[in-house]
Amino acid sequence: MSQHRHAPAADTSATISAAMAEAMAAAGLEPGRSPSPVRPPRADLLFRHRAERLRSLAAGHRLSSWLAFMSQLSDAQHALASIPVEAPAAPGTRWLPDLEGLRDRLRGTLPATAESALADLPWGDTESLNATAARLLTGKARQEDIGGAPFIVAALQIAWTRHAAGLEAGAVAASAVAGHCPVCGGAPVAGAIHTGTEIGGLRYLHCGLCHTAWHHVRSACVACGEGNRIELRLIEAGDASGGGSGDPARAETCETCNSYLKLFLMEKAPGLDPVADDLASFALDILVGDEGFRRIGGNPFLAQAGEQAD
Repeated sequence: MSQHRHAPAADTSATISAAMAEAMAAAGLEPGRSPSPVRPPRADLLFRHRAERLRSLAAGHRLSSWLAFMSQLSDAQHALASIPVEAPAAPGTRWLPDLEGLRDRLRGTLPATAESALADLPWGDTESLNATAARLLTGKARQEDIGGAPFIVAALQIAWTRHAAGLEAGAVAASAVAGHCPVCGGAPVAGAIHTGTEIGGLRYLHCGLCHTAWHHVRSACVACGEGNRIELRLIEAGDASGGGSGDPARAETCETCNSYLKLFLMEKAPGLDPVADDLASFALDILVGDEGFRRIGGNPFLAQAGEQAD
């Protein structure tokens, strides 16, 4: 499978409005650059942390069975990502051995439905597997792709995260208004407002494929650049899937382009994982979608047949 890009690489010379330039200057930023513009993933830690977060989120959640399955999948990802690879191949090639590794670790341990979906993947048919992966990554999944999608996505994540983790952050160019991952070209699964002395208060977008995080100026919509018609929405407290002001999940909506970005506040849950917390806050997506907003990016584990990616 050739190296995949969800979309053409972001234009690092993108034109920004006068208002955005003023906001960036006030924050001490230069157009096109930012403090710690790119934060590579830790392949040796990321999946273990996600598995732990998923188990924590599953307790008492209405989607507990699904989240528990995802934690099991993340454990297997961690085991494979922790194995040293002497000469890592390009992610577009390496993901197939990783898929086989997931099969060998998970087979015989899964719920019946997942076990069947794993067995039904076209093992040995590289062309078919690559075609399915390409459809999943471009939002063109077919109905028959959905059952085995979690395993294919998980393998792609391992390969791409291993690749991204091996890059020097300073060697990756990222614009402060880039809407797509500077490493793999993927759309963000979510944004996060971070804490800490170095990046506290800054918004980073998190790739759902290679798990690179890149800074995006906080005052502008990721889709259209507008900064005057942005609102944060959340689910009211009392819902079985979370909600209330203490919940880290928000939907950053833009009235100008009618889109929204899933956003997480790290101060509300320092141990959050954007992919895991996105799965656990799916109810927020339903709420905002019912209001007519279209999501920016998305979670690769939530692929739907016929869906089109941004």
